[in-house]
Amino acid sequence: MEMIKEYTTMINAFCNLIICFSISAFIVFVFGRKNSMMNSLPKWESTMVRVGLITICCGSLFNLLTLSTPPLSELILNVGLAIIFLWGAVFHFKYFVKK
Repeated sequence: MEMIKEYTTMINAFCNLIICFSISAFIVFVFGRKNSMMNSLPKWESTMVRVGLITICCGSLFNLLTLSTPPLSELILNVGLAIIFLWGAVFHFKYFVKK
């Protein structure tokens, strides 16, 4: 049982690391260009997107720093978030930034 707890902790830490870096890159890719569509949105919409992304990024960083051992449902959620945010950052870079 102790071995499973260690694996769960390490998988969760790895996922939170991916989430934190992926969202950080995504924020730079989305908001870091003058011609970004986000700059044409109303200020409140742009701010809400920033606050939401930053909140998720900070939460994943804090989870990483505490090396928490989550229940299985949270681990599954973190794996999914890591995959989708990594894909989103790569997709955005590939199709919007690199061009």
